[in-house]
Amino acid sequence: MSEIGDLIKSLPDLIKLNPATSDDINSAERELGIQFAVEYKEYLKAFGAILANGIELTGIAKAKYRNVVHVTKQEWELNPKVPNTMYVVENAGIDGIIIWQDQDGTIYQSQPNVAPVKIEESLYNYIANSVK
Repeated sequence: MSEIGDLIKSLPDLIKLNPATSDDINSAERELGIQFAVEYKEYLKAFGAILANGIELTGIAKAKYRNVVHVTKQEWELNPKVPNTMYVVENAGIDGIIIWQDQDGTIYQSQPNVAPVKIEESLYNYIANSVK
């Protein structure tokens, strides 16, 4: 398994959905008009979407509040300062904080009507530092 997959598997109280297929991932990328980072694709292929130890990542899911396509489109509309080259990996559910990733894998955080600010080099680092 990939490094990010091993990290996620080690999270306490892990709840995962069905793994996404390559077709699911390609369809989501087409619908958003972007490319997901390699590690996000690895995560999707292994878990679909997850909830674990206070982290609830978006993914390929039927529930709209977990579905990366639905959540990203909604957040793009709510915050025009976010480039449409980023996608939502987590809605923190606190003060409108949204966690984004770009196709290079860099993680950003935004608040309502504020441009995203880089907070981590990768989704792996974001998860690892969120569960400390």
